[in-house]
Amino acid sequence: MNIGIITQTNEKGQIVIPKKIRDTLGINKNVPLNIVQKDKGIYIHPVEIIQSQEEKNKAFLKILEKTQGGWAGDDWPETEKRRRKIELEAAKRRRKAW
Repeated sequence: MNIGIITQTNEKGQIVIPKKIRDTLGINKNVPLNIVQKDKGIYIHPVEIIQSQEEKNKAFLKILEKTQGGWAGDDWPETEKRRRKIELEAAKRRRKAW
């Protein structure tokens, strides 16, 4: 475990990010922070604000690439056929139950 700077929260649960860390990460009052709870820790990341539409599009494409998950390389027309078949079979079972 890497021991860094140890601090405590105030009554409201607030902490101060030390100046050395703020300067290193470029954090100031105008930089939004993303706070993520993972396992037993809290991770704080500065969020880049993208100004141009081209930069927004690149960032969006990067997110899509990372999150394509189970649909990556999927044959969409075939998936729709399978889904339709499953839905029809479920409808038939419901009608039989009546």
